[in-house]
Amino acid sequence: MLDYHKDDHDALTERFRKTLYYGKMPNTERPSLPLTDIAVELFQERAPRKLGKIDQYMVAAASRENCISPSTMMMGMIYTNRLRTKNPEYLQQISSSDLFLISMMMASKFMYDEGVDEEVFNDEWADSVDMETEEINQMEREFLSAIDWNLFVSDKEFKRCFITLKQG
Repeated sequence: MLDYHKDDHDALTERFRKTLYYGKMPNTERPSLPLTDIAVELFQERAPRKLGKIDQYMVAAASRENCISPSTMMMGMIYTNRLRTKNPEYLQQISSSDLFLISMMMASKFMYDEGVDEEVFNDEWADSVDMETEEINQMEREFLSAIDWNLFVSDKEFKRCFITLKQG
């Protein structure tokens, strides 16, 4: 069974590399430009407030600092799409940069649960973006409430997101 999951992971990693130019860590400090551009566009569209507007530099820096994988980024994008239909009021109250940050943090927490080397801690995320831990904690509570604690992403949902990204 472990080999099956490793094969799936390897195949997905290869598809990310081919489609989004996201593979082995490049010599630059930025993640894949196509994926960064898609993230900036999506989060700006979902959370249209002008203050705290997300940009390529913020996505690249947060991705690098927090080791955000393409899978994590896709899950965060899925969460924002859920919020668009489930709780659009929340999206009017949060900046696109905060939405990106909290979506990525929650996706990371969901993917790398307790007991794994890549365990996710709020204080580390707060430090990485120069915020207070209590502010991150408050954002987390508000996000979970807004999304009704529904962080699970089905295979079908994930594949649909990947196909959408692939088509540009």
